[in-house]
Amino acid sequence: MRIADYFERTAAYSPDAEFAVFGDWRITYGEARKTVHAIATALSRVEKLTPGAAVGIYSSNDPRVSMLQLGINRADFAWMGVHDRNAVAANAQVLDFMDCELVFFHSKYENEVGQLKSIESKVHTWICVDAISKEGPSLESWLEGNFEEFPYKPVNLAGIACLVPTGGTTGPSKGAVHTHYGLEQCMLNQIRCYRTEEGARLLSIAPLSHAAGMFALSFYSSAGANIVMTGFDPDEVLRLIEKEKITHLFLPPTLINVLLVHPGVEKVDFSSLRMCLTGSAPTAPEKFKEAVKLFGPVLWEGYAQSETNMMVTVKRPEDYIRPDGSFDESVLRSAGKPAEYAHVEIMDDEGNILPRGQRGEIVVRIASQMVGYYKNPDATREVSQHGFHHTTDIGIMDEAGFITIVDRKKDMIVSGAFNIFPSEIEKVIYELPGVLDCVVVGVPHEKWGEAVKAVVQLKAGQRSTEEEVQAHCRAQLGGMKTPKSVEFWEELPRSAVGKLLRRVVRDKYWQGHWRSV
Repeated sequence: MRIADYFERTAAYSPDAEFAVFGDWRITYGEARKTVHAIATALSRVEKLTPGAAVGIYSSNDPRVSMLQLGINRADFAWMGVHDRNAVAANAQVLDFMDCELVFFHSKYENEVGQLKSIESKVHTWICVDAISKEGPSLESWLEGNFEEFPYKPVNLAGIACLVPTGGTTGPSKGAVHTHYGLEQCMLNQIRCYRTEEGARLLSIAPLSHAAGMFALSFYSSAGANIVMTGFDPDEVLRLIEKEKITHLFLPPTLINVLLVHPGVEKVDFSSLRMCLTGSAPTAPEKFKEAVKLFGPVLWEGYAQSETNMMVTVKRPEDYIRPDGSFDESVLRSAGKPAEYAHVEIMDDEGNILPRGQRGEIVVRIASQMVGYYKNPDATREVSQHGFHHTTDIGIMDEAGFITIVDRKKDMIVSGAFNIFPSEIEKVIYELPGVLDCVVVGVPHEKWGEAVKAVVQLKAGQRSTEEEVQAHCRAQLGGMKTPKSVEFWEELPRSAVGKLLRRVVRDKYWQGHWRSV
């Protein structure tokens, strides 16, 4: 079935159950169903919209994001999240490459949408999610006259359900293509893995238009409520956990660390929590133990990619807490065991499966993985060799099956759960006239996991400053990809043939750390 079909079932059986909470706004499944059907109906009546076209969602957190995803899914179009931290030029490139034709946007990004509209693209319709906008009709007015039952259509499980931009290097962003079948498997496996049950109450802090939205979808099949925040506010997170009796939430390590030192956190009642999922970056064992002592034995860790959609490895409380209540330190350092629905191995560069204890690339087979990269068969073949999806992460699997991620095969930086590609930043830095060479690497950061650092060698006689490099990058790349620090070296390390040695630069900053990512 489609994801929207599972939501439809819940709305039919539990129309009065709470679908979402957003400030003072409380929405039932029956009310949400009317909006989902209206969205599907209105989309079907946009004459310019190509069947199966990509529909973008460029929005901060709002319950309407979930309803848009469900409406788009019901009408057999493919949704895609537009990253709010990208520079306008980067988003223009992504929208064009993904052949996006219609975009729902939040009024928060009205100025950016104005700039995007001035750039020639395939997008012909812009609709504002939450307000009247000069850049397009409001969702409320656009839906007028469309509140009617949208007829059920048989689903082609191989059809594209969503496109997930995964970041790019010097060329267009890659987009992971996920089918209706893959999304269904993702949802069913989440229900099985995370033990979601009727009455669950999810606190959504991370963007619903991206991975957090996938997490939320699994709660809609069992009448779970989604309590939505517009962003991370530690006081509000703690208040809502108590007030709304939150049972599930996702917090990357960076945000867990903020809560650990928040004044008065020890007085908060966390007894409703059944699961606090963390991931996107490794958590230091000591911080992990602190979090368990604060929240209780409800902290889970998962490892996944946009390409796999669902968690590849899972670390449950029963894995790292011994029967006597003590912590298993070796398990704490790991990313968990392969999930029961995933086949995970460690592989060498020749495609050989390595024995336990040996270091190699983490590869996986999982029903929820992408069918390929959008319009990029070469990249698809590269990550699909030897019958597995290649994660490009380096790990070691121990005798008990726990996998510890120790390094990254490629140059990607993961900072605060976002994928950043050094070559994209280096290309911009090279535009500065005084730069001879530069290397961008990820360096350890307690809050973000990794921080972007640029190491620059200037031309003889030239001068520059950290502020100059950062301002130039920020103007073209946005704040997320701007180096948090810049160092100037007299000479960058090179090989015998003159190739810059990124690994030598990177290793300088990771000495003495228990991990290299």
